[in-house]
Amino acid sequence: MFLSIGRVAGALSIFARNIVIARLITVEDFGIAATFSITMALIEMSSALGVERLIVQATDGNNPRLQATIQSFNVIRGMLIALILYAIAGPVANLFDLPELTWAYQWLAIVPLVNGFLHMDSARMQRDMVFGPIIWTEEGPKVITLLLTIPFAHFFPDYRSVLFLVFTQAISGVVISHVVVRRRYRWAWDRAIFRRIFKFGWPLILNGLLLFGVFQADRTLVGIAYGMEDLGWFSAAFTLTLFPSMVLANICRTYFTPMLSKVQNNQQLLQNGAIATIKACILLGLLLCTGLALAGPPLLLLLFGDKYAEGAEIIGWLALMQGLRTVKAGPVIVAIACGRTKLPLYANIIRSLALLIALTAIWQGWGILGVVSGGIIGEALAVFTILFLLRRTLSINLSTLYGTLLFFALATALALILVMKFVTGHNPLPEIAGAAAFCFCALGLFILFSRDLVRWLARPE
Repeated sequence: MFLSIGRVAGALSIFARNIVIARLITVEDFGIAATFSITMALIEMSSALGVERLIVQATDGNNPRLQATIQSFNVIRGMLIALILYAIAGPVANLFDLPELTWAYQWLAIVPLVNGFLHMDSARMQRDMVFGPIIWTEEGPKVITLLLTIPFAHFFPDYRSVLFLVFTQAISGVVISHVVVRRRYRWAWDRAIFRRIFKFGWPLILNGLLLFGVFQADRTLVGIAYGMEDLGWFSAAFTLTLFPSMVLANICRTYFTPMLSKVQNNQQLLQNGAIATIKACILLGLLLCTGLALAGPPLLLLLFGDKYAEGAEIIGWLALMQGLRTVKAGPVIVAIACGRTKLPLYANIIRSLALLIALTAIWQGWGILGVVSGGIIGEALAVFTILFLLRRTLSINLSTLYGTLLFFALATALALILVMKFVTGHNPLPEIAGAAAFCFCALGLFILFSRDLVRWLARPE
């Protein structure tokens, strides 16, 4: 329970921090701040070797020498990433047409340098089902920066406030990691362990790059092709739709993965559990897509302010993209629970290839909606890809999903038509009430035709 509460608190803190920052600085400055998060995401995802997973999963994860060697590795990696980030600061600034802000991207190099000194004992303690230290280390800094957002924005009412928040989150995370642990912080050098780290982590680097393409490529292309003001309102709309999709995916992962893992060797029970998991994610994706498509425009203006009104025009399509991503979470959970970890990787490859559509949209002058359309097509292709792979590798009969997927398509199409005809974002009460009514009806109809899901949730095994 503490683990779930901590994760939710951290996610809510980041979401709230983005809203506060967006309201206190200009749209253009919010766009510049988004380039900082994009840059850091690229560096982190392309260098994530999963050492915290290694220390949890390894049979010798409690070995002090393993932990000390991993901590040494983290310091070296942090220094190298800091040097690389400092070196590419100029090209990155030029890529976003912000050469005058090269210094800001250079200062970002402090973050990986500081993070290199994280104490890994909080990760090790998870082996004993002790989650408090990792929650304090990872989620505590997010709450701290939320509390400091208004003071920082008051003294630095532009993108600089975000820089200071990023520094504060990194420094506070390292400090907390050394306070809440049991073992002393040590370094060690073991070539065999270094080789284990690289062997364990290189596939995660590839997956990290693909995930960057999935989560950040759209914003990156908007920033490069259309400028900081467009990136600002696009990031606000993107944040509003991404946050609930990530929360829902995490909830589903936490709930369904253990149950599916238990029955993976029983084909009939796995069949029932897999279909129930996928249907549950289709339902959540449907509610997210239709709810945010209809209520997203007024929520965007209420939360972020009228200066982000341009985002209201595309939020319905962003909601569709995130809804499809939530649907995809279902088969991904099934694959991972059964040890088929390569299947999500293949789906992410298909999703990333759809970036060619976004590039074509930019080349042809189709605007930001064209970029989003590329993301929608990519997510849809990824859903069908991983469903096809599930059927082939796990012999899951997907025939009972066809009607569910058809209902998803029809309901989302109707919601988007209503958005284009009636929703402006300037009548919050009736629009949000209408969205709630639509979702309630969709939920009722979905459950009416998915009795098997209800029965499985009542008796999972």
